[in-house]
Amino acid sequence: MVPLIDAAALASAESASDPAVVALDAACMESGFFRLSSAAVPCSLVEGALDAACGFFARPLEEKLRHCGSAATGWRGYTPMGGGHNCSPASRQPERKESFYWGEPDTDGDAAAPPAAELAALDAAARVFHASMLEATRAVLRGLSLAMGMAPSALEERVFTAPSAKVLLVAYDPVERSELSCGSHTDCGFLTMLCSRGGRGLQVRRRADGTWLDVDSAAAGGGAAASPTFVCNLGDLAARLSGGRYASTPHRVLNDSAERRVALVFFNNLDESAPCDVAVQEPGGGGGAAAAVREAGSKRRLTCGQYVAERLAEMRGGFAERANGESEEFAGEGAGAPR
Repeated sequence: MVPLIDAAALASAESASDPAVVALDAACMESGFFRLSSAAVPCSLVEGALDAACGFFARPLEEKLRHCGSAATGWRGYTPMGGGHNCSPASRQPERKESFYWGEPDTDGDAAAPPAAELAALDAAARVFHASMLEATRAVLRGLSLAMGMAPSALEERVFTAPSAKVLLVAYDPVERSELSCGSHTDCGFLTMLCSRGGRGLQVRRRADGTWLDVDSAAAGGGAAASPTFVCNLGDLAARLSGGRYASTPHRVLNDSAERRVALVFFNNLDESAPCDVAVQEPGGGGGAAAAVREAGSKRRLTCGQYVAERLAEMRGGFAERANGESEEFAGEGAGAPR
């Protein structure tokens, strides 16, 4: 079971013993996944972003191909099905998905050109969604700071002053038995927050026995004043920053329903220039105990940006090394409640 945590309760928490912080800490240690309800993000905003995403993916392929990402755009833009964006090196054929990557323009380059007229609605919706997710992240950072024995604002002050974050819009058409929606993988960054409409498919691998748990990722809500729900998971960067305290858990997508699944995915990779090591109060050390730096994996000093870049390179290298290796088949496995 993936617990539901109220973002407002995290935002007002003052100690590690606060019930919301305890629940967040336990979820992040046990599975790395939790659901976040945030009244600060209007349901109408999320539904508007999902409307814009669904509208874009419903367009003819030739129209979408006019907006493909490239090196010149920092890979922002559209990637068609089979466009080389498999998530798992174990996927022996293209995963059945198409996507649109939206990110803020680089601040060290020339001013970005305005979006094409036919992308104006999509750009506006993604921009508002991106800003709202940045704010929702602050509540999670406060909870994690307290859980790790630090001041409530510690993580925000150290690694969240100019975060690198993007929105990925993804459409998963129904799969056949030999097809994959999105292969098993862990996320390279710090925090992923997502919601979806239609279809089903998100599955999380249980740490205890390796079986797959179906997770409902529908945005939920019920009107303009309702609170949407986001499925959240910690990535490899969070596992390192927490000294291995928290899990970066494999997950995948299997849309074995009869309808398309469209997802809004917010990836937060923190400040690119921030050091990838955080002082953590050792458990049981008492109020006067000195903070200790605990590192997972490599002992080299890295920034968050360098760490994510290296993890991405390793991930891509794995595709080449395992091109003729094992394959992963989803269809027929773990079908359950809509997710």
